[in-house]
Amino acid sequence: MSTAFRPDGADAPLTPADDTDALLRVNNLTKYFPIKQGILIQRQIGAVKAVDGVSFAVRAGETLGLVGESGCGKSTTGRVVTKLLDPTAGEIYFDGQDIAKLKRHQMRSLRTDIQMIFQDPYSSLNPRHTIGTIVGAPFRIQKTKTDKGVKAEVQSLMERVGLNPEHYNRYPHEFSGGQRQRIGIARAIALRPKLIVCDEPVSALDVSIQAQVVNLLEDLQSEFGLTYIFVAHDLSVVRHIADRVAVMYLGKVMELAPRDTLYSTPMHPYTHSLMSAVPVPDPKKEGRRERILLIGDLPSPINPPPGCVFHTRCPKYRAVLSETDRERCRSEVPVLEAKAPSQFVACHFPEVRADIASGEDAGISGGESGTVGSESEAGTGATAL
Repeated sequence: MSTAFRPDGADAPLTPADDTDALLRVNNLTKYFPIKQGILIQRQIGAVKAVDGVSFAVRAGETLGLVGESGCGKSTTGRVVTKLLDPTAGEIYFDGQDIAKLKRHQMRSLRTDIQMIFQDPYSSLNPRHTIGTIVGAPFRIQKTKTDKGVKAEVQSLMERVGLNPEHYNRYPHEFSGGQRQRIGIARAIALRPKLIVCDEPVSALDVSIQAQVVNLLEDLQSEFGLTYIFVAHDLSVVRHIADRVAVMYLGKVMELAPRDTLYSTPMHPYTHSLMSAVPVPDPKKEGRRERILLIGDLPSPINPPPGCVFHTRCPKYRAVLSETDRERCRSEVPVLEAKAPSQFVACHFPEVRADIASGEDAGISGGESGTVGSESEAGTGATAL
């Protein structure tokens, strides 16, 4: 295995999950959803392999971005990390404690430190409760006392996220999508958690207010020392907010690297295809870049391909490799290992492709052209960003 080095400069080898200074360490995390058949007596006939051996670590105050096509398992990973879903296997160390096998009642005390911001601001808020009740719920559930009372604390939170404190008694339907997401953010930060999983927090919002919400999240991170796992499709948003980025495909991490490294010198063929689809604001540079199209359908997570799960759509496998190398891709599962300092790649034949790098960031969200989507969304049989 190649050697990577810690961000602090120490010479100790570093695998994706062995950072002892990390707030969160996820090692070989697996989540399978069983497929059952039968009416009176049900038996399992298969499983959806939503998350299959994911490993990473997140340091306190850091933002880890999770990106990939729809159905790659990034949102499921976030839900398993927060224990909204129980893992099938693997380890989840939070603040030094393995929480993977903890029961729901045992997780109650840890909910003050682990929170989640949901994707849909319309369905994540109870329409029958006022905003004051929704944002104040964490205080009542955890029996947390405040100096000025729950109402004053809730109104202070509302003001901090850009809402009018006088709207304390209003209901969710009286707010816009962006305002509802701010309510969800206020609820998430109410108890000053250490870790927040942001499950595509801006994907359901209008492009004009996405930057406002992202900037709010950055300000709150600086103010309260928050740690984020940021799940997103939009690579421009991820580049703006993330310190490191993990690229997922069919339940596995294909590449994990610091943000600037990943965007300037991607090494995995799947990352190459994603980066090649990111528009560059310079027409001359854009004209010289190669657009890498992924041919074929995304394999089913019920029956993923043997060996490297990406080999059925890999341009390098199709056009470059010899038959001997192809056989290795078909039969041997690549390990996520360090191919360069702090850059982990799950590929037998990685290659730096600086020529298709996305260049300077063109700003937060470019609409459809800046979003990772499935082939059905792209309409061309290629991965669209």
